[in-house]
Formats: sequence, C-alpha cells, structure tokens
Amino acid sequence: MEDAEIIRQVLAGHHEQYAGLVQRYQEPIIHFLRRMLGTDEDVFDCAQDAFIAAYRNLHRYSEEHPFRAWLYSIARNKALDLLRKRSREVSLTLDENLIDQQPRPEEIWLAKEQASMLSKVLNELPEHYAQALYLRYHQELSYKEISVVLQVPVSRVKTYIHRGKDRLRQYLERKDIHEEDERPVMDSIIPG
Repeated sequence: MEDAEIIRQVLAGHHEQYAGLVQRYQEPIIHFLRRMLGTDEDVFDCAQDAFIAAYRNLHRYSEEHPFRAWLYSIARNKALDLLRKRSREVSLTLDENLIDQQPRPEEIWLAKEQASMLSKVLNELPEHYAQALYLRYHQELSYKEISVVLQVPVSRVKTYIHRGKDRLRQYLERKDIHEEDERPVMDSIIPG
C-alpha cells in the first residue's frame, strides 16, 4: 500500500494503519540518525520522537513532497534539537550494519577498510556535505527529497553533493590513497 493511502486511512480514523509506516521507515530512519547521533540510546529515542511527532502532525502533511522526505526532515530536526540540547558536536560514526559482510576473509577485510576509511573521510567534511552524501548514496533519496530533509533548495543539495565529492577526492589525494593498487578503494568511496 502506498504511503499516501496509509496516511488517508490514518486520518480517516484507522490509527492502527500508522504501524505500517513505522515498520516501513524504522530501519532507514535509525540508520540515518545513527550517522548524526552515534549512540543507540540517542538514536532510538530520537527515532521514536520523530515517529510520534509525524503521527501527531499527520494532518499537516502535504502530498506535495514524499512522506519519507517529510519524515526524514522531522527526524533530522529532532536530532539537531537533541544535539543542541546536549551541547555536543555531531559525530558521524560508522554503521557496521551497512558493511556487506562477504564470506571470504579478504572481502570482509576490504569492506571493513573501506567503511573505516569512509567514516574517517566523512568526519573531515562539513556536516551539510556529509549528510547530503549519506542521504544520496546510502539512503538513496532523490535530490528533491534531500532538499526537504535538509530544508534547502534542490540547487543547494546538488552543490553540497558536488562539493562534498570534490572535498572527498582532495582529502583522499592528500592522503595518497589514489595510488594504483588502492584506486578501487577510492572509486568505491566516491561515487562517479
């Protein structure tokens, strides 16, 4: 069932249907928040707050934007509120669940090295670049959806992604990662 149809049913009084939206978006929201917050306790609390806020404000949702972008925007705002409240900097941490564990040891090692390198490199970027790249390449959101989440125009999202990828390349080149034997690692970190 499409998100819009579920929302119409919830607004018509079938509140139990909201569980379908929670189930559909719980994992992606948790992964997204983990990139911003780091600790599981903060991530789960923030995710829960985001789903509750979305439910309470469902009557304000407009089908002009996809529901998932609206939900990501709420989750991001909740996370930023939490970070401001706790007066700590955003820490982009590695989500071990994103690593594709391969049966062969060398593939496992390579995947861990790439993920570790990606996490380190993302920490070198300004937050808005890292978030745009994460949403685009890990959560596979469209530019329009990212613009809703980050609350900036689509043109700025494109700029964030372009400049973020440029900065990643510059960082990797400074670290001499572009050498011949390590070129596949760089290519897998920076999408084309």
